[in-house]
Amino acid sequence: MPDRINSRVDPVVVRSIGELINVLVERFHTPAGHILWYRGHRKASWDVQPTIWRDYQPDDERNFAHRFRSRAAIRITNAPRYGDFAHWISLMRHYGLPTRLMDWSRSPLVALYFAMSYLFEDTKVEPESSVLWVLDPHRLNEIENFNGVGRLTPSINSRMCDSLIIPAFRDDVIEPEKILAVMAHDVDMRIFVQQGCFTIHSSRSALNTRKDQSEFLFPIEIPAGHARQIADELFTLGLRRGDIYPDLGNLATELIETFPKR
Repeated sequence: MPDRINSRVDPVVVRSIGELINVLVERFHTPAGHILWYRGHRKASWDVQPTIWRDYQPDDERNFAHRFRSRAAIRITNAPRYGDFAHWISLMRHYGLPTRLMDWSRSPLVALYFAMSYLFEDTKVEPESSVLWVLDPHRLNEIENFNGVGRLTPSINSRMCDSLIIPAFRDDVIEPEKILAVMAHDVDMRIFVQQGCFTIHSSRSALNTRKDQSEFLFPIEIPAGHARQIADELFTLGLRRGDIYPDLGNLATELIETFPKR
């Protein structure tokens, strides 16, 4: 049985990049200045929820945060101030550490690359049904009505985000139990290239299981039978590992995957 999308909204099915663009233009077209964000999941059944809330406990999050800060500073140029929680948690998330941040992209193709990247890494793996989630960040924030944010997406460095982030580092503060869409602070080349933005999850509830999901979150399904075609189209359009992850190690990995042993 193929993975089923857990959603209160019926998914739209696309079988090519062309169909995806048509859906985005015709169904999700928004007025000028009103943007949408995107997130790709390899498995259609995965909830829209950070890993830290699926597989870990609050103490684990704080353990990760303190150990990362204590050991990371010497490994990067211009390390953040020790108390710059927003900067640190952004770096933690973009280097793969489980946090209360969930990555989104302003580019649907970048988000779709993350759903399809496993097909580049292993040409013999069996394709799976995947999903591209479409988020209306302004509407989510309006519904959450947190600290007077309204229909905007503040920077993660904004003071209004502090109470959502600080519990990741300290256990003497109360969780607001809110989810907020925020703009990333472009302090890292990965964030810049991936057109990154975040939702901060002080609440453990998955976005796709909320009763009001239809107001801000929509699924687009990529059937397993069309996954390889879409992966090939992404490659043709220039969505490749060495550019999505702009460092020498990932550039080398991309070249090895593209030009295998003879």
